[in-house]
Amino acid sequence: MSGRRGRGKKGGRAGPDAPALGPLPDYVGYALRRAQAASFRHIERSAGDLALTPGQFSQLAAIEANPGINQRRLAALFGLDKSTLSPAMEALAARGLVQRARDAADGRAWALTLTPPGRQLLARMRAKIEAQERAIAAALAPAERRRLLAALRRIEAALDAEP
Repeated sequence: MSGRRGRGKKGGRAGPDAPALGPLPDYVGYALRRAQAASFRHIERSAGDLALTPGQFSQLAAIEANPGINQRRLAALFGLDKSTLSPAMEALAARGLVQRARDAADGRAWALTLTPPGRQLLARMRAKIEAQERAIAAALAPAERRRLLAALRRIEAALDAEP
């Protein structure tokens, strides 16, 4: 675990004068972060024209799956603080993608639904995400993909259980 050389921009081996990463390549968290960054770069290249981040895609997909969900429940779904999610919902509403209305059960909360342009943009982005999923699937055997997802879920549960 010592002095490993860095990896190039595309993740391949870098030349001998590349800065060393030390133990980082052997850390699972570092590998997860690198894979996430590669995923985000890939989406930016393929869907940058849609001006929708992976986080915004996830939020729109969750609103589509839970029409009328309030911001507090949506924040909890993603493990976010409500104050973090509020500006994101304001931005999506300002773009005309999400409609916010007072929650009938709790007049202090905002209930969220997708607008027709929000549904259209979500469908376009979902096609890009599904293309990325096919690219990921091409790099893994089906059993490897299932094991990877199971391992990631165990990691999440283990870290969430830590104090």
